[in-house]
This record gives sequence, structure tokens and C-alpha cells, in this order.
Amino acid sequence: MRKLMIVGLVVMMSGVLSAKVLGKINGYPIIERDANAFLKVVTKGKLKYHQLRPKDKADVVKRISVDSLLIGMAKKHLGRKELNQVIVNYWLAKKIRNVTVKPEAVKKAYRENKKFFKDPQGGGVLPFEKVKEMIEVSLKQKKYVAQLMEKAKITMGKKVIQAPKKSRKKKSSSKSTPKNSTYKGKTTVYVVKSGNTLSGIAHKHHITTKVLRKMNGMTEKDTLKIGQKLQVPKK
Repeated sequence: MRKLMIVGLVVMMSGVLSAKVLGKINGYPIIERDANAFLKVVTKGKLKYHQLRPKDKADVVKRISVDSLLIGMAKKHLGRKELNQVIVNYWLAKKIRNVTVKPEAVKKAYRENKKFFKDPQGGGVLPFEKVKEMIEVSLKQKKYVAQLMEKAKITMGKKVIQAPKKSRKKKSSSKSTPKNSTYKGKTTVYVVKSGNTLSGIAHKHHITTKVLRKMNGMTEKDTLKIGQKLQVPKK
């Protein structure tokens, strides 16, 4: 199945009409791009196909011909719907590598769907350890697809029937005193008064304006407000 998934992905990407054909296997083309991809791995990017001697070129063509044969046969015998499914399966397998699911969720899914895990050889339901990996992959796929759908925008003509969900960001309050992230000495609280400037406060406490901003989680666009509390170095 994994081989077929790889074939499906390659088929999707091998429709470039201008690709140079190096030879054929049972009538199916052997493409120079595939030879260069093979050489990139084998020679760590040091050589390309056109740099090889004739004997070495023939050897590379032979070595990549099996993939060309499989690609050609898959393209010939699989329908568009089957190819699309293979491509989706391969793509999902790559995307869910970093997706995590809790062991408890896998066990719960097994308990709730036990009747579907029948032993094809007879003998009742398959034990958990036999189907654990399959269930885990299924849950990872569902989780990843759900995340995709949350960010998806669906339209019908000009009408939006589903808008992407916006991630909630915590609003920082100017009244709060952020944790000191740059100044390592002791600090105290300074209350902003009328006429104060950020540069003036920084100069008074022997630090730069940049450090003062970082100490208080401020950006260059943030302005001071009378009564605002700032962290400053303790004298």
C-alpha cells in the first residue's frame, strides 16, 4: 500500500510535458528529472545525469526504470478516483506524523467499535494490540482533518457559508505588570505621571528605551498613559 501511495504522488507530479525522456521500459518513459532526483540522494547533490559517463548513465537508467514501470502501470490501470485516494492517503500519512492522540482515546475507540474489528480467519474480535496502530492512525487523521476544517472557508457564489475560526489571542492589559524578560537585576514599580516620556523614564533609571520596552512587554507603537505602572530597575 505504501508503494502505491508513493506511486500515486509521483503520478500527480509527473505530468510535465517538457520533461526529457531518457529511455523507455515496456513503452513507459524514463524521465531525466527522476534520474537527477535519484542522483541527488546517491551523490549528495554532487552529480547530475548530464555529467555522467555513458556507462554510468545506462546504470542509472536501469536503476530507476522500476519506478517508471510502476508509475506507468499505475497510471494505466488505476482510475482518477483511485489515484486521488492514493494521493490523499500518502499526503495525510506525512501530515499526521506530528499529530498526537492520547492512549486513552485509542482504547476508548476500540471499546466503542469492537464489533467492527472481527478476525477475518474467524475466532471473534481481534485483540486490542492487533488493531491499536490502525485505530491510532485513524484518530490522527480525524484530528488533523478537523483542524483543517476549522480554518477552512466555504463559499457558494459570493456567499460565505463557513468562515475560518479565528484563534483567540490573549489581550495584554496596560495596567498589568509583565514579567521582567531582559533586565536581571531587582525591579520596582514606577507610576507614569503627566509629562513623562519613555525615553525620559529610561534615562532616569540608566537603561535604554529598548530595554524598558522589553521589560514591560511594549512595542514601538505602544504609548504611555498617566497612571500606568511600569517595571523599572530598583535604585
